[in-house]
Amino acid sequence: MMSTISVKSNAQAAVKKNVIPVIDCDVHPNPRSYEDLNPYLSDYWRDFLTDCKWKGVFPGIPIMAIVANAGHRMDSIPPEGGLGCSSVSFFKEQVTDRYNYANAILFPDSTFMLSASPQHEMATAVASAYNDWQIEHWLSKDSSFRGSVVIASQDPVEAAREIDRVGSHPQMVQVGLSIHSPYGGWGDKRYHPIWEAAVRNGLVCTFHVSVPGGLFRPGPVLGNYYPEGQTNNGLTYQAQINSIIFGGVLEKYQELRMVFVEGGFAWLPNLMYTMDTHWRNLRREVPWVKRPPSQQVREHMWFGTQPFIEPERHEDEEHVLQIIKMIGTNKILFASDYPHWEFDAPHVALAKLPKDIREQILYKNAMELFGLPDPMKSENN
Repeated sequence: MMSTISVKSNAQAAVKKNVIPVIDCDVHPNPRSYEDLNPYLSDYWRDFLTDCKWKGVFPGIPIMAIVANAGHRMDSIPPEGGLGCSSVSFFKEQVTDRYNYANAILFPDSTFMLSASPQHEMATAVASAYNDWQIEHWLSKDSSFRGSVVIASQDPVEAAREIDRVGSHPQMVQVGLSIHSPYGGWGDKRYHPIWEAAVRNGLVCTFHVSVPGGLFRPGPVLGNYYPEGQTNNGLTYQAQINSIIFGGVLEKYQELRMVFVEGGFAWLPNLMYTMDTHWRNLRREVPWVKRPPSQQVREHMWFGTQPFIEPERHEDEEHVLQIIKMIGTNKILFASDYPHWEFDAPHVALAKLPKDIREQILYKNAMELFGLPDPMKSENN
């Protein structure tokens, strides 16, 4: 990880040389404190959470200690205090203005763990509060921001109602999900109400990295050490894509679009090859899967850059480009992960890619996927 000083100096130099606009597909705003959610909760749930002394993490979810400033950049705390990325003005000063952002797609921090709570009524209430807070405190403050509908997916019917409640907001572009699923893989039929609501509201479904705990029992274990757990993240993504494909989700909902962020992407070519191989040999068991899995991935799925591959060896840099081309240069989206410690400064992380591919990843692919205005045309008008 670069130091804060080197990130700033390198990024500023890169931006001066390259004014490509940026659409960041993974920004995590926080309330200044969790009491900021109280106005959006019913009296019952406000009293309940106050009595519980709720601090934003549900009991029973074993979050590992993160030596990197509890997971946040050291300089992401606003001058007035609060959690990282809890100030619109400071976020714009530190990130959007500095790196020439056209849009920032928001996914409220830690909400990807809501679905791990066995207390699904409480999780549903908190998800709704987050949505109203996000609209009032972020989306209404800047028209370039785009939002995620936060849901508690352990209750898919209530989750679908929440998507319908706020999904038509003109700045909402996606449904926010965790890569872990509460009950079985994401290919399970119990989640169909979520996909139906997403399609009904024209929203992308975006899966974010999460950790096992609570209802998030299936999938690879977290590991004994944080770097081990971080490395294992890609295994969970592969398992869930496998579940979605062979569960027939993308055959039934052919308008559904999915994004996978913070799980990397280098593992994808092997996964597509392996799924195709077994589908050809064993398709009698899954007759509802009509199209080759690799075709479904290329038609329905996009992948965030973060954590972007930065090889130690110079001779491996060409391999990164080859992997991107194997997946499809139109399928990769820039994701910074601000305000977390893994933050990738856009023009630094992608500096060694050819300009045409860099432009696709930094803004063109997201512009087309989310139906956003062309920032280059906006600048020229």
